[in-house]
Amino acid sequence: MISNFNYLSILQLFQLLFPLITYPYLIRVLGKDIYGLVIYANTIAGYFLVFISFGFEISEIREISIWRNDKKKVSQIVSTVLTVKSFFALLSFIIFLTAVLLIPRLKEHKWLFFATFGFLIDSAINPRFYFQGIEKMKFITYLTLTSRLFFLISIFVFVVKPGHYVWVPALTSLGAITASIIGLYIIFAKHKLKPLRPDFSGIKETLKNSFPFFSSRVSVLAINRTNILLIGTFIGYGEVAYYDLAEKLVGVMKMPFNIFNQVLFPNVSRTKNIQLVKKILILLLGVYIVGYLSLYILAEPVIKIIGGTELVHAKFVLFILGVTAITELASVFMGAPMLLAMGYKKQYNESIIWGSVFYLCLVGCLYIFSLITIYFLTLSTVLASSFILIYRFWFCKKYKIL
Repeated sequence: MISNFNYLSILQLFQLLFPLITYPYLIRVLGKDIYGLVIYANTIAGYFLVFISFGFEISEIREISIWRNDKKKVSQIVSTVLTVKSFFALLSFIIFLTAVLLIPRLKEHKWLFFATFGFLIDSAINPRFYFQGIEKMKFITYLTLTSRLFFLISIFVFVVKPGHYVWVPALTSLGAITASIIGLYIIFAKHKLKPLRPDFSGIKETLKNSFPFFSSRVSVLAINRTNILLIGTFIGYGEVAYYDLAEKLVGVMKMPFNIFNQVLFPNVSRTKNIQLVKKILILLLGVYIVGYLSLYILAEPVIKIIGGTELVHAKFVLFILGVTAITELASVFMGAPMLLAMGYKKQYNESIIWGSVFYLCLVGCLYIFSLITIYFLTLSTVLASSFILIYRFWFCKKYKIL
C-alpha cells in the first residue's frame, strides 16, 4: 500500500504540475483569449470522455482488486472494458464530428476540435484501471510521466505563436495515446493477460455494474466542468482563462486527498478499516483549513508568477473556488472509502446526482434572472459541493460509519 501511495503521489503531482509548467509559456504566447478557447474545446471533449469511461474506473477497479489472483477472470474483465470503451469511443467520434461540422460556433475552429479527437482514442485504450485495481501503479506512473514529458518538450518546440494553438491538444493526446499503447503491451505481453472475446452477458453485467458510477460521473462533470462551458458561451474566452487558472491551483490543493482516496478505496474495500479513513480525514482537515486561509496571502503573487499581471483577477475566483478544497476533502473521504467501501453504492451515487441537480437549479436561476457571471457560477459550484458533503455526512451518520 505504501509503495502504491508513492507512485500515485508522483503521478498526481506531475499530472498537475506539468500543465502549470507550460501554463506561463502558453498564456504569454497564445494570449488569454486563445488559451481560453483551447480550454473550452477540451471541456467539450471532456463530456465525451466521461461517456467513454462509463464509470469503469470505479466499478472495474473494485472487481480487478477482488479477482486479482484469477488471471482468466481479470482477462475477461479487461477485455470486456476495452471492447465497450472502444465502441463508445467510435459512437462519440461520430456525434462529436457531426456537432463540429454543423454548429457554427464549433465549425469556426474545427481544426482545434479535430485535434481533441485524440483524447477520445486515449480514453478508449487507457489501461490505468487495471494497474490501479492490482495496486501496482509503477507501470502507469512511468508511462504517464514519459508522455507528459514528451508533451512538455514539444510545446516549447512547436507552439511559438498564437496560430499554433491547435498543436496544444494534438501533442497532449499524442503523448497520452503512446503511453496507453505501451500500457496495453505490458498488460498482455508482460502480465500474460489474454485478450478474450466478451460475451453479451458479460458486457451487460459490466454495463449494469458501471451505470450507477457513470451517472455519478456525469453529475460530477456537470458540477466541475459546466462552468467553463457556460463562461465560454455567455461571457468570454478570456474569463475562461481566469477560471481555468483558479481551477488548476485548487486542483493542486486537492491532489493529496485524491491520492489518499485512490489508495484507500481498494484497500478498505477488502479490510473495512474505517478507523484508518477517519484518522487521515481529521488530520487532513486541519491542514486544509490552514491552507485555505493562506490563499489570501499567497494567491496574488503566485498568480502573477504563473499567469502574469493580466490574470491577477483570477485571485477572486480562487478565493471562492478554494472553499471546495475543504468541502470535497470531507465528501470524498465519506464517499468511496466509507459509503462505497461499506457497500452503500446507491447512497454514494445519489449524493453526486442530487448535487448536480442542485447545481443545475442554481445555474437555471442565474440564467432566468440574468445573473450569469464568473463569480456567481463559481459560487454555485461551492454550494453544490457543500450539498454533496451534507448528503454523505447524513448517510454516514445514519449507517453509523462515522
